[in-house]
Amino acid sequence: MIGGLGSLRNKVGDAHGQGKKNFKPASHHAELAVNLAGTMSVFLFSTWSLKENNE
Repeated sequence: MIGGLGSLRNKVGDAHGQGKKNFKPASHHAELAVNLAGTMSVFLFSTWSLKENNE
């Protein structure tokens, strides 16, 4: 899922100067990307926190 999110950013986002290619994702796709990024951030932080507290 993380790789898919990065791929979506690279293919649809404007960070790499897409030029004349103008594609606007549907709002539900944008919402999925934002929610996935937030969920993964919380998961990774909580995993790190558990590891730090167990050492």
